[in-house]
Amino acid sequence: MADVLLIIDVQRALLEELGPARGAELLEALVPLLERARSAELPVVYVRHDGSPHELIPGTPDWEIASEITPRAGEPIVDKRSADAFEQTTLSDVLAELDVDHLIVAGMQTDVCVNATIGGAAERGYQATLVADGHATSTVNEQGVREAMHEAMRARGARIVAAAELFGSRLPR
Repeated sequence: MADVLLIIDVQRALLEELGPARGAELLEALVPLLERARSAELPVVYVRHDGSPHELIPGTPDWEIASEITPRAGEPIVDKRSADAFEQTTLSDVLAELDVDHLIVAGMQTDVCVNATIGGAAERGYQATLVADGHATSTVNEQGVREAMHEAMRARGARIVAAAELFGSRLPR
């Protein structure tokens, strides 16, 4: 069994909601994380939200994955319509094809889709590591949300690891 880097909903419109400084900070963690994952030949799977009549409309620029972390040919993109990326999507099939049992999770929104997807992963028997500095939310009290999320994820048995600590050597489980 193997690890996968799962990048959730880092789409133009959601990144813009963070504001320029916070959006840049998130990308500063994700870009090198993605480069190291690819160098380690770790599979990368993207999740993209389809929804809301005002944003994230399929085919529009706001719906696109941020250009700084554009998927490469062969890297799967799983489209979803609810918070949990496993719900009514092909994510389970994609992970099974990759023979994955451990998800390294980064993305947006911390308190909604990241949380729901890690919960969905746990329900399906996957281990999870949350990238400590690789997730964000546009909530007013983002730091409080992040701290609560880290505590809740640890209670579920997930690991919390900084992006810089990943993929330098094999991630211990």
